[in-house]
Amino acid sequence: MSQDWSCLRIAIMGPFPPRPGGVSVQCEMLSAQLTAAGARVTRINTDVRWLRQAGRLGHLLLPLAQVLWLLWQMLRSRNEWQVLHVHVASWWGFMPAVVGLMAGRRRRLILSTHGGAAAAFLQRWQWLVRSVLRRYHAVLTLTPTQAAIFRQHGISADIVPNIVPVERFHFRLRGPLTPRILWLRQLEPRYRPHDALDVLLQVQQQAPVATLSLVGGGDMRCEIGRRIEEESLQGVYLHGPARSHEIPTLYAEADIFLNTSAIDNLPLTLIEASASGLPIVSTDAGAIPDLISDGVNGLLAPVGDTRLLAQHIVQLLNDPARAQQLSRAARRNAERFSWRQIAPYLARAYALNPPIP
Repeated sequence: MSQDWSCLRIAIMGPFPPRPGGVSVQCEMLSAQLTAAGARVTRINTDVRWLRQAGRLGHLLLPLAQVLWLLWQMLRSRNEWQVLHVHVASWWGFMPAVVGLMAGRRRRLILSTHGGAAAAFLQRWQWLVRSVLRRYHAVLTLTPTQAAIFRQHGISADIVPNIVPVERFHFRLRGPLTPRILWLRQLEPRYRPHDALDVLLQVQQQAPVATLSLVGGGDMRCEIGRRIEEESLQGVYLHGPARSHEIPTLYAEADIFLNTSAIDNLPLTLIEASASGLPIVSTDAGAIPDLISDGVNGLLAPVGDTRLLAQHIVQLLNDPARAQQLSRAARRNAERFSWRQIAPYLARAYALNPPIP
């Protein structure tokens, strides 16, 4: 059934670009898709960018300033929307959910949870999370794994995955492969960029011309750069953060996508890489097995098992038919996350009329 989005007046509360990370990309994408569908969208940005750049004093003032900033944005725009969709993570990233309760009784409150730290956060702060979420009309998680974690703590949640504009990513069938490996995440400890370097070194023992493009900003950028220089690592290209319009080209130029994260939920990069036809080699961190079925549309290894990750890559280099199989399956997998597939679930959460069957 076709949905009339023109009756929807909604505020999206979450981080927006240029704030890095998958949540900001998703908030931007959701806002753009809803607007294109005819909805009236208000953006409430949780990122106090200028304060984050103000050094130590800025970071000390950030918690209070962020609360005041969100309250001001909500009060200023409250006549423009009837639905508030809040996007949160764990720990301090949960704070917007608390602020969202001040939107007023006559507004529908929707909450989407992101990130891979939900289990530890709920274990510590279950009483707070339950007291806040019971006042939301719908709680949305990205994966079955995350939904199960919330259910263990007595919180009902519906599964509504991220949206990816798969048409933006040109599909190219891979196989036979050239050993051009792409790693695209923030250079932070939870994504284990050192593991990516270790994987490359092992792959180069079998394929000396193998290259690795590390794309992303983050706190470990200088540390990774020093290691590349001190160990005279060959075939490593350390890029800064990629702009949105550059990302499809990065995928198009690579032949294998490597993900080494230790904590994850539903990473957009894996879906985007899949849409481009890149064979996926990844850890099985968090809810990644909900997205990638080992041996079906990607190859998985335990977190930190760089030997197996490297073996997977070498296997793909030596088996063109296998690479082609995973390439085709990756694109099919990514198409599950198109706007057309996800929109009915959002419409149900927003309680639009007529209802989605």
